[in-house]
Amino acid sequence: MTTVAVIGLGLMGSSFALALKEARPEIVIVGSDTDSMTLRKALDRGIVASASADTSVAEMAEVIVIGAPIRAMRAVFTQLAGRTEGKVVTDMASTKAGVMEWAAVAGIDLVGGHPMCGKETSGIDAADASLFKDAPWVLTRGEPALVDLVEAAGAHAMVMDAETHDRLVAGVSHAAFLLSVGYVLALSRRSDWPEASRLAAGGFRDMSRLAAGDPELYAGVARTNRLNLMEQLDAITAELARMRRHLEADDARLVELFEEAQAVRERWGHQ
Repeated sequence: MTTVAVIGLGLMGSSFALALKEARPEIVIVGSDTDSMTLRKALDRGIVASASADTSVAEMAEVIVIGAPIRAMRAVFTQLAGRTEGKVVTDMASTKAGVMEWAAVAGIDLVGGHPMCGKETSGIDAADASLFKDAPWVLTRGEPALVDLVEAAGAHAMVMDAETHDRLVAGVSHAAFLLSVGYVLALSRRSDWPEASRLAAGGFRDMSRLAAGDPELYAGVARTNRLNLMEQLDAITAELARMRRHLEADDARLVELFEEAQAVRERWGHQ
C-alpha cells in the first residue's frame, strides 16, 4: 500500500487527492496546508486521511506531491530538506526551471511536474476529481511511480526538460492570461465601460475568462518565467501591429490573417 503526501490542499492538490481516491482507493493520502480552515475541510470531506499544518506528514509517505503556490515553494523545500531520502518528490507548479533550482539548493531530487489544466476559481472548495481527465501532465523525467499516479488521475504523462517546458507554456498558457488581463483592463478603463459592460456577452466572456484567475498564482508564474513571457509578448505585439497596419490602410489582405489563424486553430482542434 502506497502513501501519498499532498503538500498544499488548494484546487490542484485537493483535486489530485480526490482523483486518486476514486481511482486507487487503496492508496493512503495525507495532506498539509498552512490554512487551518482548509485542513478542516480536507479532513471533514475525507479528501485526506490525516493532515497537519506543517510538512511532517511527508515523513509517512513514499511519494510527496507539492501543490503549494510558486511563491511558497522555497519555504516548502526548506522544510523538507533532509527528509526526502528514498522518497519520490514532485510538484505541480506552472513553471519548472526556477522551481527545480530551488529544490536542488535544498538537496531535494525533484521530478518537476505540471498538469496542464485548472480553473478560474481556486481553493479547496473548487476541487474536482475530474480536473485532470485527458490533460497533458509534464514530468521532467519518466519516474514510473509518478507516471502511474498521473495516469490514475486521468491525465497522460509527457516527459520534457524544464527549460523547454517553460518556453512552450509561456506561449500556450501564460501569455494567454496576460492578453486576457490586458483586454479586460483596456475595456474597463474606457469612459463608456459601464454602458459597454451591459452589452458584454460570449466574446467578452471567452476573452476575459483567464483574467478571473488567481492573481497570486500568476504573479508567481510571471516572476519565474519572465524572459520567456517577454519574448512571447513581443511576438504577439508584432502580430497586433501587423493587423493594425492593415486596418489603418483598409487593406483587404487583413482577411488572410484571419484565415491563417482560423486554419491553425482548426488543425489544433483536430490533432
